[in-house]
Amino acid sequence: MSFASIDFVIFLILYLFLINIFKKNWKLISILFSLFFYSYWNLYLCLLLIFSVLHTFVVGRLIHNENNPKFYLSIGITISLSTLFFFKYFNFFISDLSNINLTNTVFEKIILPIGISFYTFQSISYLVDIYKKKINPANLQNLFIFIIFFPQLVAGPIVRASKFIPQIERGIKINFENYKKGLMLILWGYFLKLCISNNLDIYVSSVYNFIGESNTPTLLVTSIFYSFLIYADFCGYSLIAIGILKILGLNIPANFITPYFSKSLTEFWRRWHISLSKFLKDYLYISLGGNKNGTFNTIKNILIVMTLGGLWHGASFNFILWGFLHGFFLSFEKLLKKINLNFNIPIFGTIYVFFMVTILWIPFSISSFDDLKIFVNIFNFNDIFNFSQIIEKFYVVQNFFLIVILVILDALFSKRNLIKIKNNYFILGLIFTLIFSLIITFGVFDEKKFIYFQF
Repeated sequence: MSFASIDFVIFLILYLFLINIFKKNWKLISILFSLFFYSYWNLYLCLLLIFSVLHTFVVGRLIHNENNPKFYLSIGITISLSTLFFFKYFNFFISDLSNINLTNTVFEKIILPIGISFYTFQSISYLVDIYKKKINPANLQNLFIFIIFFPQLVAGPIVRASKFIPQIERGIKINFENYKKGLMLILWGYFLKLCISNNLDIYVSSVYNFIGESNTPTLLVTSIFYSFLIYADFCGYSLIAIGILKILGLNIPANFITPYFSKSLTEFWRRWHISLSKFLKDYLYISLGGNKNGTFNTIKNILIVMTLGGLWHGASFNFILWGFLHGFFLSFEKLLKKINLNFNIPIFGTIYVFFMVTILWIPFSISSFDDLKIFVNIFNFNDIFNFSQIIEKFYVVQNFFLIVILVILDALFSKRNLIKIKNNYFILGLIFTLIFSLIITFGVFDEKKFIYFQF
């Protein structure tokens, strides 16, 4: 059940209706709806989700009550990561072994559970927070909601146990103000998905399906479109999830803060997929030593973290390459900062970030090394002025128009500006009407899955 489907809209309306009627039983209703939501994808994999909750519950109690909490923490993390490795990376390594004839065994493809990367990290967050005595063990009901709550189950954002479980224990708070804020976030999320992402995907997919026939202008346009496509797609999902929780009076941090307005790659990763960036920083980068042990170790740690961050996205060499390249250029920025040189200049920095991120999306978006070789043609300037393949396509102009609207509204919705208008009902009404009209006019309602569902 995709957020972009009519089934989900009906599902959400029914959920909110029941929650409003039976507020005292909101936790039980939320658990049942979340289990139904996940079983809609695959009934059998729902058992794996339940197992994840139960083992996290037991290990959390052991960490809290026993004399050797570090041992039980290691056990819990090992179980979580082993499950993630088996379902997400087993096929990747087995296929490689098969390709080099180290085994003749035929392995059936293992189904990848939807959202396993996200709820695994939340389970680890819960265990670590208990170990660090930031929280006490939650009861089973609250832990179920923390790990499997349907708004952010499939694609995040990744929430910290110490921040979210106390809110669950406190209970929901449904009122007009929360509905207003939540619905605005949801509407903006649907605009990003239906108008921006789905429209851009039509063009991007048409090029990727015949990538060997594309000239330089086509590849340039496609690369730009993909940058906005993946941003709109993932940010759209995050906003819908945050908006649903906001209606209930539950608050989780923003997952994106106008990342393409960044003036350096370092700043970009503070604004892009913030929940994952902070998780990798707090639980991996700092554990490796962070930037405390000299420049060489800092660069090494950055490369390790970013490469593993790429691997987290999927069992494929293109994701590993994407993560490594980001680590390489982040390290380069660190070195420049050491000698008092950086790209942190308002206009130049923003152009630099968008150019670099757009180029680095190429290995992320291409699953075949053959296609990656063909995409190198983007740097073939012999036909750079040959616009015959794209100029005649009206929807290219339409997509650029939608991107301009996205950039303007994104700036308007940035934290600084939103504070100024959030209590102005006239302006909010105009914005609501504008976004709704854009969705009706330009929205592509074909239930395309969100890109990050695969992760």
